[in-house]
Amino acid sequence: MPEVRIRKKLTTVEEILHEGGPVASTPLRRAAVLAVIHNPFAGHYVENIAGFMDDLKPLGFEMARALIAVLGGDPHVIEAYGKGAIIGSAGELEHGALWHVPGGYGMRELLGGAKAIVASTKKVGGPERVWTSPSRTSTPLTSGATLMRWK
Repeated sequence: MPEVRIRKKLTTVEEILHEGGPVASTPLRRAAVLAVIHNPFAGHYVENIAGFMDDLKPLGFEMARALIAVLGGDPHVIEAYGKGAIIGSAGELEHGALWHVPGGYGMRELLGGAKAIVASTKKVGGPERVWTSPSRTSTPLTSGATLMRWK
């Protein structure tokens, strides 16, 4: 399979002190790690692309480690998580589906004991495409509101 070529990375942390109701004694922290990678399948049909998932696994672990680190380093305080992909307009939705395994299993493994599936979204679009992050709490049957959230 083609080499994973990372073009850009971004890590962001948001601290929420107050969103209505009483002011929180400890701010809620939400974080996201993004990577822009070259899509080796854009613009032409490739019959078998599934092997690229294995090539993306190290990136999935790297991004999950970065999220945990930026939220203090203790994976047990992560309340919710999610993943997603935006595929450029020359790509296909299936190209984003390649992120399903590497983006989810690395996160669940590093969080230790996370039982809920890693909620995901994928979209095809050009520049300025908005990504909305679904999330799930680390145990099933409850919902969250962020990519990763720190208590």
